Amino acid sequence: MNLIFSVVMFFTLSFAEAAGEITDFDYHLTDLSSRGLRKEDLFAKMERSMLDLERSICANRAHLWAYDFFREYNINSGKIFIFFGSSIWTDKDKHGYMYHVAPYVLENGKEFVMEAGYPLEVKKPLTVNEWIENETYGRVSASDCLEINSSDTDLTEYFYERINLPEKRSGGRQAARCYIRKVPAYYWFPASIALHDLRKDEEGNTIDFDPKTFDKQDVLEACIEAASTKFGRLFGGGRAKCKTHLKL
Repeated sequence: MNLIFSVVMFFTLSFAEAAGEITDFDYHLTDLSSRGLRKEDLFAKMERSMLDLERSICANRAHLWAYDFFREYNINSGKIFIFFGSSIWTDKDKHGYMYHVAPYVLENGKEFVMEAGYPLEVKKPLTVNEWIENETYGRVSASDCLEINSSDTDLTEYFYERINLPEKRSGGRQAARCYIRKVPAYYWFPASIALHDLRKDEEGNTIDFDPKTFDKQDVLEACIEAASTKFGRLFGGGRAKCKTHLKL
């Protein structure tokens, strides 16, 4: 009986430790419950009214929201990227996106995606599986989407490009119609993940890229893009709004 109990406890603890841990970056999400916070409350307070949700870039919105979690609540959230294979998209789709990204949080040992980009469609935090199936319009089961890490360098190389990830891989590696990657909250674009994993830039030059927190100038630029039209940016309207919002 003691042996069975020990085995059950081992697997329970292993699962709990896995949630909210991003080992590639030695990064740990803050469990909201440890701070007396609720995901629903954070979701309701995410900035939407200032942003152009329809035309802005998802990475810029996610960067602002993740920074707001850090700035307002002093918590470490994460970012979750989903990379699409080309077969997901049909001729009826207006766009065949390469990726989408949103912040995610940890509550009571479970991960929830804070997808505030579609206020008429998504009205609460989603589980990772719910988010995957929402982003693929139900065309892919969440269990068929593969989570990747820093060892998957054959895929990471595509992060410098604006093309869909391959659905076939060499060397007998597992492939899928979509891939997800979890990273610290302060990673901005797919290219920044490639810089970290490959230790080289797009031209092949060796670099050391290992940020440990947000760059406030990056957050400001992300906010300006998400909060203003191209025309509006010329007159500084987005900058003024963002500096007020970010208290810069």
